[in-house]
Amino acid sequence: MQADIKLVAIDLDDTLLRDDISISDYTKEVLQKIKAQGVRIVIATGRMFKAARPWGMVLNLGDVPMVVYTGSMTARCESGTILNEHLMNLNTARQILQTGREHGWYMQSYIDDELYVPYRDDRTDSYEKNCGVTAHVLGDAFWVPEKAPLKVLVYENDPAVMEEVSRVMIEKYGDKAGYVRSSRYFFELNSKQASKGEALTELCAQWDIPLQNIAVFGNAQNDVSMLKLTPWSFAVANAAESARQAARFITASNNQDGVAKALEKYILK
Repeated sequence: MQADIKLVAIDLDDTLLRDDISISDYTKEVLQKIKAQGVRIVIATGRMFKAARPWGMVLNLGDVPMVVYTGSMTARCESGTILNEHLMNLNTARQILQTGREHGWYMQSYIDDELYVPYRDDRTDSYEKNCGVTAHVLGDAFWVPEKAPLKVLVYENDPAVMEEVSRVMIEKYGDKAGYVRSSRYFFELNSKQASKGEALTELCAQWDIPLQNIAVFGNAQNDVSMLKLTPWSFAVANAAESARQAARFITASNNQDGVAKALEKYILK
């Protein structure tokens, strides 16, 4: 069964990237073959642009669009041209940060593609290492930003705390901001208008590509909006249950080149 696919959108962490933050040569080769047959490739990730861009360069896919910040921004990999941007409402972002401060939660904010934190701890070090970025420590000023963020994030390792974060933030701000539990440790809030699915829909409209002619790959709750767009949706075997339920197909895990195997089976001519 071969699909008539015009565009492929792929999440990075735990989908295209292996657990050790690497990409196999096999996967790189398959992506090059897909590109050579005229299929557009889009990277769609929760990462910052500056944390996603190096992977676009490694893949050598050209000036492809990168949907970043879970859809809050779309920018071209090589040129850095911003195609679309949805900032949070500044007052809402300040209220969210104050709620986090009152509860004693560790938070991060993203303004002008820079990472800001109130203080450093082991979570800051881990995030910097995994994403290849450097955080700016603001102290008390962190909690009252002067500019609207692209995204704010709560980072907590305790599952019980994360359940409380989800409950409180959705209850207080679910009608004012977009939100997603992007991993066991991350609860993200962004513009109500922003999602990976919406960003992909906008790109497809610009390129006159029907949604039934795109294929998407993901693993987490922040991928659900794009997994629901098309019948050619794939969750990797290690995906969260929400992503597995939204996808039509399950492919091999991120550590077993699941994206490349599905591309080779269904899309590569």
